[in-house]
Amino acid sequence: MAPAPDTPISPLKQVNRGPLKSKISSTWYTLTSNPALFKDTTQTSVSRFFLEFYCLGPNTKVMEEALNGLSTEDLVGPYKNNIIQFFSNSVKILKESPKEDSRRDNVVETLIPFLRNVLGRKFGNFSFDVMTLLGGSLERSDAVFTDLVSAIDSILSDVEYHTELRHRTLQLALTLVASINQDSINAFFLRRDLFSTLVKFMSDPATSPFAFESALLLGLLANFRKYEARNPYLVRIEDFVEEGVMKRIIEVVSAIAVTTRDSYTAITDDLPPSFVASLTSLVFSLRLSDFFTGFTLSLPPPPPPHASAPSVEKGKGKEQSYEEPSGSPADAKNGEPSNGATEPSTPTKPTSATSTPGTTTPNTPVKEQAVVARKEAKAREESAFKSMPPELVVILLPFYDLLNSNKVFCGLIFTESALGPSPLPPALISLSSYIFCHAAISERARCYARLCLIILTILVEEGEGKLTAVADPIRLCRQRQPMLPYTNEKRPPMAAMLDSAVIFLRHNLHKRLDAESYMFVPSPCSTVWPALTGFSSDTQHYNWVVLWRSILSLSAFVVSKIDDLRQATTKLDDLISQIFIVVSYAAYWGESFFPNTEASVLLHYELLHAESVLDSLSDLLGISSHSLSAPPLSPQPSHPRETPARSLFFLTSPRRMQFGLASDGPPSFFATECVSNIRSIITFFTTKIDALRGASEDEVEAEQVMEVIEKHLGELELIDASAMGDLRRYHEAGSHEAFFKKFSEFACADVLAIIPKE
Repeated sequence: MAPAPDTPISPLKQVNRGPLKSKISSTWYTLTSNPALFKDTTQTSVSRFFLEFYCLGPNTKVMEEALNGLSTEDLVGPYKNNIIQFFSNSVKILKESPKEDSRRDNVVETLIPFLRNVLGRKFGNFSFDVMTLLGGSLERSDAVFTDLVSAIDSILSDVEYHTELRHRTLQLALTLVASINQDSINAFFLRRDLFSTLVKFMSDPATSPFAFESALLLGLLANFRKYEARNPYLVRIEDFVEEGVMKRIIEVVSAIAVTTRDSYTAITDDLPPSFVASLTSLVFSLRLSDFFTGFTLSLPPPPPPHASAPSVEKGKGKEQSYEEPSGSPADAKNGEPSNGATEPSTPTKPTSATSTPGTTTPNTPVKEQAVVARKEAKAREESAFKSMPPELVVILLPFYDLLNSNKVFCGLIFTESALGPSPLPPALISLSSYIFCHAAISERARCYARLCLIILTILVEEGEGKLTAVADPIRLCRQRQPMLPYTNEKRPPMAAMLDSAVIFLRHNLHKRLDAESYMFVPSPCSTVWPALTGFSSDTQHYNWVVLWRSILSLSAFVVSKIDDLRQATTKLDDLISQIFIVVSYAAYWGESFFPNTEASVLLHYELLHAESVLDSLSDLLGISSHSLSAPPLSPQPSHPRETPARSLFFLTSPRRMQFGLASDGPPSFFATECVSNIRSIITFFTTKIDALRGASEDEVEAEQVMEVIEKHLGELELIDASAMGDLRRYHEAGSHEAFFKKFSEFACADVLAIIPKE
């Protein structure tokens, strides 16, 4: 008997017309080709249709082909009712089906790719259009999305459901939250707090392997409109005390930090070649095989086809902001080609000698082949680095929230185990150095670099001596010139952290300078120095000159590109002030953390060498060297995260000066005292050097200059500077709002890239 005219054909009774199709394919075709499918149909018939629809196994490819056949205008227009009925009935089945019903699994597997497809489109008014498209109306959508979040919460928290369903339900929640980002639909996850559910999910032995995705969901929810109202997830994070779950998150972050770092080294192996490798290369370069085979000339194998990896001239194919004033990406180490791992090229037909300029043939000289091979390798490396860092590094967002808000979590990071010190801080320092080195490639990479700078700053503030003890060497990035000298000696992690700051300073100078990120580089340095008080013997092997020259190179870059930078950022005065503060800070307090007098002498020598740059930099703030006066000191307030080591530093310093916190006024006002100190240093030692020179016009040798500095260093008097007391511990509110809103966009995109569609 034929079905009634007002009843849609059951998915289980679909009749194929034309080419043979599966029942699920025919049903999706019906849903996306008949806009009047549910017109004049009772709700009972519609519910039965979808109950039978979910008896069929899901097919992601078929569904996406059907949905892609509809434009966004079709979805919000004639096919809107079909989509409404599909989504609302899917949520109903997800919430109300018996536990043993396989249709619940089919709903989850269908909704993940469905939501990615629909929510990935551009709508005129995203929140309104999506809520009315999926819920039917603003009034009905409230009940639909409330039921969806309730169903997700129930499945995640109920251990009677099988593990695969709970895992895919977690990925469904991630898909929805990441696709929505900061739009109002995610507010339904704030109405029903999933924090306890996610903690239980991570502590359950059956689902603890999915702690990575659980932490990601927690991080995205904790960053939802957190500057507009008190986010309940952030409140729960602050009060979180479940150490077992915290340790699990720390393990996950440690593993991902190492894996992500290895993804950089897989592109270019930046370790110096071993003795065996160097000897082998030498033997092959001598072509001894030719000697023993009668001097016959054998050509090397041809390089990868030109079409699969075209050569790239320097500077082309890059983002305009990716400039390299200090060198280019490392396509060679000490004149030798990089041995980084790359993907094999796709075979193509051989080309003739005249077919394409630049291709190599058997008649091409060996040296030209080597040049072409290096260019092709460099092109592959540059292409690979453009997608870095890998999406897995998004775990740093929830890690940051826990690190910034929870004291217990901070303590666990530095807790030693039976195997030795915690591996997380060294892993984060190592990963950060690689992200810093390639941060100029894209805006996404720059955002991750800034988050790493913030994380390192908090680690220093919360470490309290935990990073100053001598430890195993930390691998730092050496993939771009100029690279840091390789060291395999044991030294404090603080030293590696300072080297990471040097890497950021060296490789991210471009006309669209991210002044706010650069302000974080001097800040961790000045935060490291109080922590080094009393540990100067552990820093005796650190090359301080590299740090001073990097900071002064930043100063020279600002001076030379001032017109472009003024147009690109409004934070330039703050950055210039921070440069003066940190340099003056080092000169003033250096005797407390420098290992010897020589390190202090080298600092003052570098300041003398950069006299013209520092003069120009002070002029940019409108501070004249002839009109410097010290403003009155402000009283010293309490800091939001005052620590014993910081207090001890200010109380036990040999100079015993009381600094105030510069809390209001323009940046140049608070830098005035620091500029005055720098000018005093330069003027004082210039006078002594001129006296040494006398009437002679001969240049004074560098050794003589340093002898003068060392001889008269104890006579130098500097004024107390209120700005140097402005070593505020990191505080997120206010100045970082725009950054975290932008970062959440990249974080959501990375989460979606991680979640499989099926």
